[in-house]
Amino acid sequence: MTQNNFVYDDAARMVAVGTKAEKDARRATRWFRIFVVLQAAYALAFTLSIDVAGADYWKAFLPFVLASVCIWMIALRSERSAPRNGMRNMGIAVATWFALYTLMLDPALQLLQLSSPWWWVLAGVVSISPILACLFPSSRR
Repeated sequence: MTQNNFVYDDAARMVAVGTKAEKDARRATRWFRIFVVLQAAYALAFTLSIDVAGADYWKAFLPFVLASVCIWMIALRSERSAPRNGMRNMGIAVATWFALYTLMLDPALQLLQLSSPWWWVLAGVVSISPILACLFPSSRR
């Protein structure tokens, strides 16, 4: 049977190294939260510009796509420091947002003739909820 005998200073140094590694890992993945919030903000701005502000679809879609492509390119460059399954989950969340809003909520509100801006804001917030769910570490385990 083997025994592990550590000097107190060695054990304290090992714990300090582990704590520093944890801090560095958190700092390296901090950009992912900003990425998620930006994507959710762009998606909400897109939905509100069409339905609340009354902008033309393609005039709202082009800035949304350009902004999304920019942040996705930056995210893909930093993919090695992304949280586990973070990029995959974000891709699924953006696809879910698009399907939820364009195929379900937007036609439903138009069918029911709910024209109040608050209904559209509620639909936009509900539709970006899959994107915002990627903020929490539990979505990446």
